Amino acid sequence: MGTTFSDKLYYKIGEVAQMAGVKTSVLRFWETEFIFLRPEKSTAGQRLYSKQEVELVLQVRRLLYDEKFTIEGVKKRFSSKGRLLNPDDLPPLEEPVDYKRLLNEIRSDLLLMRKQI
Repeated sequence: MGTTFSDKLYYKIGEVAQMAGVKTSVLRFWETEFIFLRPEKSTAGQRLYSKQEVELVLQVRRLLYDEKFTIEGVKKRFSSKGRLLNPDDLPPLEEPVDYKRLLNEIRSDLLLMRKQI
């Protein structure tokens, strides 16, 4: 899922799907769910994404797939113009979530709470 941008002004839906690691049908679905994802269309009706829209797609993908947000949760994270609200609340993009460690911490906390009852 490399995000290497060329000097192009617009990217076709297949290119964006490949950059995001999703199918084109997923991008078309996201367009129906997120008002800030509205790529222009060529005279032939082909979707054309700007670099800014590609960045939005990558942020949506990250929230849905990596951070496990719901569609509604992602909607709450963005303004209607596609600005990420409170980006400082999210971990950096390069930092993967260690779910095993997180589950172990939760398990430990639950065991402590159980002993206190």
